[in-house]
Amino acid sequence: MLPADVELFLASLKRCLARPDFLARFYEQFMASSEEVREKFRNTDMKQQVRMLEDSLFVVAVAVQGEEGSLARADLPRIAARHGRQQLDIRPGLFDLWTSCLMTAVRQHDPEFGDDVERAWRETLAFGVRYMRGNSG
Repeated sequence: MLPADVELFLASLKRCLARPDFLARFYEQFMASSEEVREKFRNTDMKQQVRMLEDSLFVVAVAVQGEEGSLARADLPRIAARHGRQQLDIRPGLFDLWTSCLMTAVRQHDPEFGDDVERAWRETLAFGVRYMRGNSG
């Protein structure tokens, strides 16, 4: 991924996070999308979940720029393990639903949303999702 695309993603993420309802709206849409998703979040502290998602988006933006085994990617194995069969047991198809709902929220909250911003988000998220699917054992 090109550094300019990562910068585009980060700038858009910052604009979205400047809107206080961005991640709350995402979770509303995500939970409304599936009974399975609602069940996964049934006993979740949503304030903490929102903070973790925000942090994870920044982690992926840094990781997408690093080489395998680099410090930039150091946090990904822990995140993948958390979502894997042994812990949260997130099935691969839910990542597609997650991406779709997150892209809807970005489109609604970034006033500068356009094709280039969408591409930057999709490429960044796709990197994270590929990692989760391939390393969540």
